[in-house]
Amino acid sequence: MNLSEPQVTVASKTRSGTSAHFSGGDFSRWWDERLSRYRRAIEDLSVEIADPLQLSANERHALAVRVRDTNMAVYRCRQPENIDRAAIQALTSQLGLGKPDSNLCAADDGLSELEVNHSSTHQRYIPYSNRPIGWHTDGYYHTPERTIRAMALHCVRPAMSGGTLQVIDHEIVFGLLHRCDPRYTAALSQSDTMTIPENEAAGSGVRASVSGPVFSHEGDVLQMRYSARKRNIIWKSDPVVGEAIAALQEILDSCADLAVFRRLLPGEGLVCNNVLHRRDGFIDSSQPGCTRLIYRGRYTQALTTMVLR
Repeated sequence: MNLSEPQVTVASKTRSGTSAHFSGGDFSRWWDERLSRYRRAIEDLSVEIADPLQLSANERHALAVRVRDTNMAVYRCRQPENIDRAAIQALTSQLGLGKPDSNLCAADDGLSELEVNHSSTHQRYIPYSNRPIGWHTDGYYHTPERTIRAMALHCVRPAMSGGTLQVIDHEIVFGLLHRCDPRYTAALSQSDTMTIPENEAAGSGVRASVSGPVFSHEGDVLQMRYSARKRNIIWKSDPVVGEAIAALQEILDSCADLAVFRRLLPGEGLVCNNVLHRRDGFIDSSQPGCTRLIYRGRYTQALTTMVLR
């Protein structure tokens, strides 16, 4: 691991190429290099961390390189029994993330406890059940002002069986779809492509109806908002949008060789720039205190601000 290279942000080092700046041969050249780098990088996503309260230069660099190449990284704490909520917050803050974006089911510190929860509030939302969760990005129902750009998942306890995560870089999905037909990425970049109705179950005023694109760009940084849910998603009535959604679903159904499968163990976590992800259903232990528990933080900042020091 070479720490003598120029100390730059991940963004300035690699974040380019997915926007409309690329067409024809330019896109092909970028795509071939991007896909090749991604395939290599997902073979080694894990970084061992000695102390999440104070990352070493080597640990920060290792995490940054993986985020640069895949928009995600997996960390593994040497002493998982010593990791509490404060340690998770300290870790993510060192990666350029602030306080997590709050939601109805989050604690005061912004972290959500993803576990089977039968309370009236939690039971409306699939993450608090043991059911499988389809492909999505987090916060796809938010307004642009609350765009979720990064996410962290930390495992306290795994399920007795199941609960495997499947993740794929949204830039790779964009490239696959663009290669299939550039009209598809253009159609899904329209400002009224995807509409999420008001969250009526949570009460009036909790969340109004939101429309927006699937793909958008902040400079050369790609953002994606998507859910494979069949309910509570209204797609623009347009033939090309319909074709694009079908093609996108086909890509996600057949992308196993480009996806990362991970059943997080105690002390392990995923940090990412809100990549596409899904979760298998699971079976919990019947023993009290032994059921699956994952801490989740969602952030309006992106890991692309992380500086290599």
